[in-house]
Amino acid sequence: MYNTVALVRLERSVINDYKNIYSVSRRFSSYYNNVDSVPLDKGRYNRNGVDIVVNSDTNVKVLSIGIKKLRAELEKLIGDSLWTIAVFQNPSTYVHFDPLRKSYDSFYKGLDNDQAIERIVAKEDLKKTYQSFYGCNLKLTEKYFEESTNALIRSMYYPIYNKKHLDSLLIIDIKADLLYDKVTEFNKEFTTVINWQSNNSYQKSMYLPCSQEDNITLGFSISDMVYKLLLPSLLFSLSIFFLRVNYIRRKHLLQCDRMTGFYRRDFYEKRLKRMRTHALLIIDIDHFKRINDTYGHKKGDEVIQEVAERILHTIRRKDVAVRWGGEEFLITFKSYSYQQLEAKAEQIRVAIDSELIKKLPVTISIGAVAESDISFSEAYKLADSALYLSKENGRNRVTMAD
Repeated sequence: MYNTVALVRLERSVINDYKNIYSVSRRFSSYYNNVDSVPLDKGRYNRNGVDIVVNSDTNVKVLSIGIKKLRAELEKLIGDSLWTIAVFQNPSTYVHFDPLRKSYDSFYKGLDNDQAIERIVAKEDLKKTYQSFYGCNLKLTEKYFEESTNALIRSMYYPIYNKKHLDSLLIIDIKADLLYDKVTEFNKEFTTVINWQSNNSYQKSMYLPCSQEDNITLGFSISDMVYKLLLPSLLFSLSIFFLRVNYIRRKHLLQCDRMTGFYRRDFYEKRLKRMRTHALLIIDIDHFKRINDTYGHKKGDEVIQEVAERILHTIRRKDVAVRWGGEEFLITFKSYSYQQLEAKAEQIRVAIDSELIKKLPVTISIGAVAESDISFSEAYKLADSALYLSKENGRNRVTMAD
């Protein structure tokens, strides 16, 4: 739907571009009718960058300044798509070119009688355009290749009449890729996939203003929408997704211990130091050195991982687990009373002791503290002292700090 609406907008814009070209070009006739003439001998001249070819001694209108002004105004509209401006006098005793290209030089040499310009006007059905109040008093040709440059162009013919007499013919050549450039810029600005080819899923054909010989087609295809719009959008979304996943992964590596998934002590300790109410446990794996010495460090690492996993299964998502040392963990809880903390500590102890870990009997000792209006360092000392008592009293037990 968006591309369909945009297609109508582009069509209007293309038509307006050509109407503006015509409007600027028509103003040249007023300039032409009010400039002086100077006598020039047969030959070739250049005035203000405009080439003048004089076929016989005659009075020549001083048009070079006006032609340059016309070029400047047209270039504001179509830029580099403006190819050539030519003004042919009738009869064809002289002509102005900006610039004089080989094809025009050959064409002008071939004009061998005084009625040549009138024949062009008659062929293009531009006779008596002075009678037209509305509509087209000029003509836009179909696309054609200029042999000397192999450029694909369109020509605009505008006859200048005075008292029903054809005095001159203004010719403006426009590169046919003006439409290509217009569609390309439109797609870039509005993120559309419109093209000027046929065999589209949806398309519209039209004639450019004052042209009934070469219709153009604008449209879009479903495949273009997929490959040029949906696919880039999908790739962009996937890129954002993977960037986010990578960011989260890197953040996790910086914040969390890779073995257990618990927070790292160097990351979380500063948060604990800002707290004034603490309900925390210090957990230590009993006889862990013996496990390492007897079964090796790989088995020891597996035991740590399993203990951490069982702890995580017994605490809430909002509770915080920190790997405090090699086999020592710190768990902190929000809004836990003394009795709730004691019950949770016992639940964790049983979770570890209830089943073998990696075919080994593993137990933990826990020190706990639940205090308010106390610094973390003070709370930690109390819990650590309680942990020491748990070990002194036989391990595999919970001791609450008084």
